[in-house]
Amino acid sequence: MPISHSLLFAVTSISDTQVYIALVVALIPGVLAWRLATELYK
Repeated sequence: MPISHSLLFAVTSISDTQVYIALVVALIPGVLAWRLATELYK
């Protein structure tokens, strides 16, 4: 079994909800860092 097939299976076994939660969790620090950077730049 090639690596790509097992990797694809691992990705598709994750539910959509978990993907969306992970995206939100990743976005929150990014937004905070962006706001901090713009405040410091002023």
